[in-house]
Amino acid sequence: MTNNKTIKTICNCPHYESCSQNLCPLDHDLQQRVGSGGDKCRYMRNTIKVKIKGREFVSGGTVMSDVLLNLVPQGNLEWLNERSKKRWFEINR
Repeated sequence: MTNNKTIKTICNCPHYESCSQNLCPLDHDLQQRVGSGGDKCRYMRNTIKVKIKGREFVSGGTVMSDVLLNLVPQGNLEWLNERSKKRWFEINR
């Protein structure tokens, strides 16, 4: 895959300009990238609930928009968080 095609696809994300993550599900060459859990795109992180002093905090699990889901290469579906993956299958029936 050419770098230009990957960049054109990733530029469709509304968070592209401010994103600093190394791992993006829109990247056609995602399997060639390296990074840890902290390098994952918001659409790759599953929901985590943590209780601190009796209050519940929720992070991750953001659902990717349908427009972006249609741009995710099929080989990258395994990288999506559960909610985005479920939505991908709903719109691609």
